[in-house]
Amino acid sequence: MILRPLQPPSRTSDEFVSAWEAVERTQTANCESWWLITQPSHAALAAEIAANITASEFPQLDPKILQAIALHDAGWGIPDAQAIMKSRSVHPHQPQSFVAMPVAQFVEAWTQSIETCQSTSPAGGYIVSRHFYRLAEHRVNAAQAADKQDRQKLGSFLAAEERRQKRLADKQSLSIDQLEQLTDLLQFCDLLSLYMCSGAPDSVVFPNYFGVELLVKNNGENYALKPAVLKRGAQFTIAALRYPATKEVSSKEIQIKIE
Repeated sequence: MILRPLQPPSRTSDEFVSAWEAVERTQTANCESWWLITQPSHAALAAEIAANITASEFPQLDPKILQAIALHDAGWGIPDAQAIMKSRSVHPHQPQSFVAMPVAQFVEAWTQSIETCQSTSPAGGYIVSRHFYRLAEHRVNAAQAADKQDRQKLGSFLAAEERRQKRLADKQSLSIDQLEQLTDLLQFCDLLSLYMCSGAPDSVVFPNYFGVELLVKNNGENYALKPAVLKRGAQFTIAALRYPATKEVSSKEIQIKIE
C-alpha cells in the first residue's frame, strides 16, 4: 500500500531533493489521515507514464512490455485488498506502507508479481524479475536485512531469480543489454509513479537514466519536468481511498497533469 498523507509534510528545502528520499518521508510521516493507493494502481500509473514518454534517449516499448509494467506489482493485489478490508472494519486498522512490510511478505509479493508478468511474455517477466532482483540486492548490500532469516530469504530469492532470468532470456530475441535498458525504464517509471502517488511536496531530482538527469518541480498536483521527457499536457488519474473513511468522503480520484 502507498500512503498519501492528507496533510503532507512540509518541504524539506526549496532545492531539488532525491526522489526516493521524498517518497520515503511521506511513507514514514506521523499522520492520522491518509489517502490509500494500492500497489496495482501505482503499477498501472507507471505503465501510463511509460506510454507517454517522448524522449528519444529512452527505449521504445511494445505492448507486451507495457503490459508487464502495468502488472509489475500484481502480487500485492490480495495483501492490499485485505488491508483495505481491515481499514473499513468496525475497529479499523491503519494500513502499513509498503516500506514497512516484512521481508517474507514482500518476497512473496515480488515472486507472484514476476510469475504474473512472465505469463504475458518472457521479456516482460525478465525485466520485472530484474527489477525486484535489483531491489533485493540493494537491501542486502545496504544491510537493511540484518536478521539472519531475512538475509537467507533474500539470498534464496536472488538465486532463484538468476535461474529464472536465464530461462526467460533464452525464450525471447532481445539482447541482455536491451533487456537491462527496459529494466532501467521500468525502474524510472516505477519511481516517478511512486513520487506522484505519495503526494510528496518536494521538487525532486531523479537518478540518471539513459544519460538524462530529470528534475521535477512540484506545483501542487501539476508537475513540470526538465527536460520534458513526458508528453506535455498528459493527464493521469489515481484512485484513492480515505483512511479513516468519513460519512462525507471515503474515496476520490486524484488528478495529475504534466505541464
